[in-house]
Amino acid sequence: MQIERDTRGSELGPNQYEDAEGYIAPLPAGFGPRSNPLGDFPTGPEVGQRLPDVITLGSDGNNVDLHADRNGQPAILVFTRSAVW
Repeated sequence: MQIERDTRGSELGPNQYEDAEGYIAPLPAGFGPRSNPLGDFPTGPEVGQRLPDVITLGSDGNNVDLHADRNGQPAILVFTRSAVW
């Protein structure tokens, strides 16, 4: 699946670009972390669908196993996107 990127915007000056929503940043829309998708694109599992096995490092440096560490309890998994500063 080819995901189309939103490249609407204009250059205001050196290292200043405004996107279609009026946000001004040092990178043009559609470049690097400003690659917002247009149209239909995969967003992940549906609500209630089992997530794949996930093992990652916690903030304390220890392994965290999404399924084993919850002992069958429900969980909310939130992904956030960093901003261009």
